[in-house]
Amino acid sequence: MFGRKKQSEVVDSSISSKIEETQISATTGEPGQEDPLLVPVKVENPTQIFRQGPWMHPYPLITGLSITALLVVAFFGNILINRLSEELSRTDYFHSPPNLAQLIVDVQKSTMLITCGNSQGSGWVIALGDVVDTADPETKALDQAYPGSVITNHHVIEDCINNRKAITTSNGGKSYESILFSFDKENDLAIISTKLILPALPISKEPEPGWWSMALGSPFGIEKSISIGNIMNVVDDQVISTAPINPGNSGGPLVNSFGEIIGTNTWKLKDADGINVAMSVQLLCESLVNCATPFWP
Repeated sequence: MFGRKKQSEVVDSSISSKIEETQISATTGEPGQEDPLLVPVKVENPTQIFRQGPWMHPYPLITGLSITALLVVAFFGNILINRLSEELSRTDYFHSPPNLAQLIVDVQKSTMLITCGNSQGSGWVIALGDVVDTADPETKALDQAYPGSVITNHHVIEDCINNRKAITTSNGGKSYESILFSFDKENDLAIISTKLILPALPISKEPEPGWWSMALGSPFGIEKSISIGNIMNVVDDQVISTAPINPGNSGGPLVNSFGEIIGTNTWKLKDADGINVAMSVQLLCESLVNCATPFWP
């Protein structure tokens, strides 16, 4: 039983013998014998490439050019938008302002309703300095007690000259204590001092025919009313405008397209088409205001 080999052991010995022969042939390099492990395998498409480098791909190039084009368009578009915005916000003296609604509100804040007995008119706020050093103590005291200054027409307050505190001013329906400070009958102008300080209107340079203009005031007691026109001419310190005025507009402001005061609305020519006259701001320097330099050189 022990003297006979198993069949499996005979098979294993045969396989081992063949493996050894193969290894010896590969080592000695005998001709005509090749190692099946070293035989090259034929590839169907040896040059096939499954991925390209990103520098060769068309999409990054197209994307880059697109982004560059968008940046260029955005840059020049921003320039055009800024220029358009500046053009829209820009105005000149001959055209209506682009922000007319805000301009009206701003000027209305500086426009007053003036009442003196049975007389009613309008006025506009001006920024004035302290009274001159040579003024009497009473005048200096009034200047301290009534720091606000309003310009109006003489004919609006003439019935209160002998009772200077009989004047009342209002803005938006609320009345404020006021007093007649000084007047210039010849040029139909007057200064009213109030305890209310409101934003002052800036002074315009001398207007030219064709300028856009707006008159504000309280015609027939209707506060914060406006009318729009153009400057027709300037004759002897009187500014002629097509902006209509009516009783109650007297003393109110005539402004340009920047909200700067041109003159004080005073009278209109009857039986004429659009002849409305304002006394120029330059006339304030005649006897009411100590102007270091003329408003209109």
